[in-house]
Amino acid sequence: MAEPTEGLGVRIGGQLYLAHRYARAATNRALQAHQLELRHLGVLTCLAEAGPLSQRALVDRLQMDKSSMVYMIDELERQGLAERRRDERDRRSYAVHITPAGRDRLAAATNTAAEVMTGLLTPLTPTEQGQLHELLARFIEHAAEQT
Repeated sequence: MAEPTEGLGVRIGGQLYLAHRYARAATNRALQAHQLELRHLGVLTCLAEAGPLSQRALVDRLQMDKSSMVYMIDELERQGLAERRRDERDRRSYAVHITPAGRDRLAAATNTAAEVMTGLLTPLTPTEQGQLHELLARFIEHAAEQT
């Protein structure tokens, strides 16, 4: 017999929360070997894909609060993985750039994170993994439109 759909949204919300917590914890444990956390990986990935961005643009893209972003960029600068430079278009502001060392660390850390996620996804068939990817992409797109 099918499970009633009443309260399904709340149950799915709880599942998304737990899935995120488990995936983040497992990935962060593995990323310790690279002296990074998943949130560092998000910032570096964003910079590698989009090019130099203001802190504000990073906050908007990654849905982080401003003070956390300042802390993240400070940490990435301390490790030589990113740097703030005056924005050539607006000399009053700074753009965050990924460094060559940041690109190298990102590549290694991305491989580590991929291995973790591959392991976590083993209970799902390749078809189910594709379905999960599609469903989550649609969910995220819709949720982003709501903000």
